[in-house]
Parts: sequence; structure tokens; C-alpha cells
Amino acid sequence: MTFWERFARWVRRPFRGRRSMMTCREQVDLLADYLDGALDPEVAGALEQHLDGCPSCLNFIKTYKATTVLVRDIACEEMPEELMNRLTSFLKAKIRQEKAGGDRRETQP
Repeated sequence: MTFWERFARWVRRPFRGRRSMMTCREQVDLLADYLDGALDPEVAGALEQHLDGCPSCLNFIKTYKATTVLVRDIACEEMPEELMNRLTSFLKAKIRQEKAGGDRRETQP
């Protein structure tokens, strides 16, 4: 049995013959796969049943969907050269400082 077959069996196991609904924590763990359509139909059905009876989780999933749409629409902009140079200098100095023995700033009580 492959890893993915064992994983699918493990994911489905809590929902087989179960009379109680999925918990909020369980639905959060499955959310990304649910929105991608990658869940096993039985697990997706259990999640949808939970969402039908849980306004908090339904609001959470709506917010999650909106956030993923907004993130996809964010344009990647080029960093200004001056900022890039300053950031590079800062990071190189930090690396040198750590290699030389850590943060040498004095801490005051």
C-alpha cells in the first residue's frame, strides 16, 4: 500500500459510520484541499454537513476563499534599487555579525 493510499484511508476513517458531525478543528485542517476539489467525496460530504450546521465555520471558509482570491490578484512589483541595496547591506552585516559570535548589542536591564 502506498503512502497516499494509507493517507486516504486514515483521512476517511473518522467519518465512516460516524453519527456526529465533523469538528471545527477537523474542517480547518481540510479546508485547502476542499477548496481545491482534492478531497475524497466522503470527506467532502462530511465537511459540507459540518458547514451546513456551523455558521462560524461557514464564515471562516468564506473569508478564506476571499483571501485566496485577493492574494492571487496581488501584483508583484519590482523593489526599488536603493531599497534593494540597503536591504542587501543590512542582511550581509547581520550574517557577518552572527558568524563573528552573535548579536553584540548590549542589553540594558
